[in-house]
Amino acid sequence: MIKKMIPTYFYKSVYDVDYKMLYENGIRLILTDLDNTLISYKETLPNDKLFELKKYIEDMGFEFILVSNSKKSRVDNFAKAYNIPYVKFSMKPLKRGIKKAIKKVAKGKYTKDQIVIFGDQIMTDIFGAGRCGIKSVLIEAIDKSTDIGPTRFNRKLERFFLKRIKKKYPNEYNLKLKEYGDKDDTKKM
Repeated sequence: MIKKMIPTYFYKSVYDVDYKMLYENGIRLILTDLDNTLISYKETLPNDKLFELKKYIEDMGFEFILVSNSKKSRVDNFAKAYNIPYVKFSMKPLKRGIKKAIKKVAKGKYTKDQIVIFGDQIMTDIFGAGRCGIKSVLIEAIDKSTDIGPTRFNRKLERFFLKRIKKKYPNEYNLKLKEYGDKDDTKKM
């Protein structure tokens, strides 16, 4: 189980991701979380920088789908403003929402090797990707001080699992999680 919590890649933000490398490695579908991955909980709509990123990604040949655990109208509003398909109340790390995005929204045209999930939480986004056998990109949260209750709980649980990953898979930890896991963000929350 713990191995499924190790991301394939880690980047500080969606703007730092090596999209060319992902494309060269056969990725064609990007499933992305919304809150603290694309925008903070304080924001509601995409900004100009996100629109530029979307154009860049789509021009490269990627398809982009929003997969959020939130069931709030902010998901609908963001996805409509950003003009991307979406699945809300996806219940990550359960497979349901991820499978729905792949089968119904993307119409099943991609294999697991062609899909990556972006997210800021190990307990939901990365673990969900691992459970589905899909690559993942852990993104550093935009603003953890805006996290809501369940996310704050997940981040505490995440610290427990980061220690276990560090102990059981030190090489993986050092390659993919050291920069993320060695920070003490408890004072910021």
